[in-house]
Amino acid sequence: MSAKPKFNLTSAHTGAAPGTSFSVKKDDTSLKTRLDVSFTLTAKELSADDVTMVMPTYSPSQGRLLSDFNGVGGKAVIVGGMEGKPSFKNVPQHGLDFDTTAYINMFPKGMSEQIAGTIPEALLKDKDIAIFAFITPPDSWEKHIADRGLNTHVVASNEQNTRLFFENKGNLMHILKEAGLEAYVIPTEVVSSKLPEKELRAVYHRMKNDAGKVVVQATIENYEPTRFIATADEFVRHISKSKIPFKVVRFVEGNEANLSFFVGNTLPAKDGRGVTKTNLPDGIDRADAQNLALIEAHAAEAGINASNVFSVTGRATLKVVGDRLLANEPGDSVGNNIGHVYEENIARQITEIGDKLGRKMGLSGKVGLAGADLIIDRSGKIWINEINDRQQGPTDQMSVDAENNNVPGLSRMAWFAHYADFTKAENLSLLSAIRDNAAEIHAKYATGPGSFYIKAFATHDAAYDGKTPVQIDLPAGVYTVTRKVGGAFEWKFAGEDAKIAPVDLAADSITVKISSGSLKKGDLPPSGAELFRVTGIASGANSPFIIENGISTLNPVYRTMLEQLYKDAFGEGYIEKNPQYRARAVKPGTGNDNLPKKAPVAKR
Repeated sequence: MSAKPKFNLTSAHTGAAPGTSFSVKKDDTSLKTRLDVSFTLTAKELSADDVTMVMPTYSPSQGRLLSDFNGVGGKAVIVGGMEGKPSFKNVPQHGLDFDTTAYINMFPKGMSEQIAGTIPEALLKDKDIAIFAFITPPDSWEKHIADRGLNTHVVASNEQNTRLFFENKGNLMHILKEAGLEAYVIPTEVVSSKLPEKELRAVYHRMKNDAGKVVVQATIENYEPTRFIATADEFVRHISKSKIPFKVVRFVEGNEANLSFFVGNTLPAKDGRGVTKTNLPDGIDRADAQNLALIEAHAAEAGINASNVFSVTGRATLKVVGDRLLANEPGDSVGNNIGHVYEENIARQITEIGDKLGRKMGLSGKVGLAGADLIIDRSGKIWINEINDRQQGPTDQMSVDAENNNVPGLSRMAWFAHYADFTKAENLSLLSAIRDNAAEIHAKYATGPGSFYIKAFATHDAAYDGKTPVQIDLPAGVYTVTRKVGGAFEWKFAGEDAKIAPVDLAADSITVKISSGSLKKGDLPPSGAELFRVTGIASGANSPFIIENGISTLNPVYRTMLEQLYKDAFGEGYIEKNPQYRARAVKPGTGNDNLPKKAPVAKR
């Protein structure tokens, strides 16, 4: 057996020039250290003032910060998730009789009131609290808490409602043009179901690509999944039966990426902690893109302007959508390779987008985490598919990777901007230093080592709900995945806190982690539910996602590993219960992976 290659942080993993090692300058280390110190001091200050940090609902990608906060002396609670199933050992959790994790991005009527009503009265009555929200519901968590009439005082919050404008898909083109990003706009039209059939057919023919494909998205978030439509008849049927407008986008062949950035300003809030931020002006038509000017004028009245706004761009990750094994909807995101390093031409475009879009959102009063979904075509040209005025899926893990390499994390930057006391000179000095070093921080993000995550969904068709029980316990923690004779794999639980090493597919076994969820024997997960995430550290050919013919797809070796995991969890024949898996196979390179791929022979 030949010697196995060792994982070294060199050009093979960072994309730097051959022979170049990744290094971190002392000034960047100092920024990271100063940010950690401020985080600890803020936690202790709030605790000394008897302030409890309250997180309504539960977001797996945000809970880590609450655990860190309590670990350095803070007092934080989660209100959401499932009763009796706490997410972190050191964070008290007040769950409901159903799992609320589905309600972090949309809120059916009465849902946000029900969650806010679960907050124990003892935490609110005549008390000071800070609100830590993943996404603000239409009426805000602060309002729902005030409606309980318990004389609660909110001393700090990360809540804003600017997303109701920036995430309206009908506003996208105008926002990008006003930000100086016209070159990245995908040809798009917004259509109404009230249009006559003749006009709908004309829209389809204007927007279709050479293969006849268009992308149809509801302008109202989470109204229904993204659809990929390839005929005029199907297009007319889909639009005509709906009651809301749709964004129709030319289908761009390429791979997808999530770009994350932090938006801030150096203007201390007049009341309370954090920097100045604004909500949308009262009564504004959020679906009218031209109101961007009114939104900026409203922020300017609060003192926000080009002299104090800045943006720190993280990195663009390699995203995979709709894989036939992991999801049962073609528009579902199934994972990200956070450590992907893009070639120089693509990297330049990423830098421009993060800087210009971040600043435009900052001028509108936005503070905190935001991002954009990108499509990179086969020529290396980037197109912007949508804006996300919130934390992206990979943002927090990206922050952890950066922190592990002595670079300040985007997640902690956002926390700092919302909760630190900027009447203190040392905090304002640190914020200014982050602004002044934004370009250097971005460069470290763009080329540093990184993690990956793979989302595993319950992929059975809805017809199998209640009929597909989990057959084994699959707890969260580290797993050793071993290659057996014949090419199959065995998953073995190594422990909740076992050591994890960078993936080496040439080795006999690897270590990965199951996180953000777990399974118990007898569970009956509903169709399409996210079960858990498989996470690890990998670069290059060892990564779970690769680009094949210009399209991002699941590495065939990982495909075999994950097929075994599904079989272990649900039994033989489960994979075939996925409607995507049963779909008619298509030609390779069309962006839909419905053909079996032969796994490469591993080196021995």
